[in-house]
Amino acid sequence: MVRKGYMPSTKRETFYQILGLPRDSQSKTIEEVYLKEVEFWEGIASAGSPEAKEKIIELTRAFLTLSNPEKRAKYDSELDFDFVLLDGKAKDPEIEEAYDLYRLSHKKSYQEILGEFTRFREEMGDTLWILKKTTIYLVLNLILYSGIVVFQSFAHESTDSIPKDQDTNFDVVSVCFLTLSFICFLYFRFQYLPKQIKERKKDRS
Repeated sequence: MVRKGYMPSTKRETFYQILGLPRDSQSKTIEEVYLKEVEFWEGIASAGSPEAKEKIIELTRAFLTLSNPEKRAKYDSELDFDFVLLDGKAKDPEIEEAYDLYRLSHKKSYQEILGEFTRFREEMGDTLWILKKTTIYLVLNLILYSGIVVFQSFAHESTDSIPKDQDTNFDVVSVCFLTLSFICFLYFRFQYLPKQIKERKKDRS
């Protein structure tokens, strides 16, 4: 049952925040910071501070995850999910309550919800990838067509009188280029890119 008005005294920290490190920290840096922090808190713990002992456990828990490449990759993927925290809870009371309500109403576990979010993120990434490639293709074609137009303009200016059949040839070239460009675009967008998307999905799996 969801507890209304539940307000934790402090927000939980990520493993990176516990060690005071950015997410792109190297393994060597993580180990150095961990050893330095543990040495500091062990000195306080030796004086009989229970809080220091808890801090050491917290640091060790973070280090054991971030120092293991597989565990770290899994943990990083979970951090990208808005609801994720160290124990699968939300980052603040309101989101935690919303997560609990969603889970109860849909009868899905945290891992199932995370899986759905991961699939959505991957599909969104594929869509943006297609948009990027399509934009590059169109821009390149626009540059080529602009070059043809500029060449035609210079050709017109370089001669006082251009035969009508030559002027028509320029128009034919433009039409042929646009037609060919459109056909290539259809192949690129609906044949080539879908194959590349399948390869991307295959590599992810």
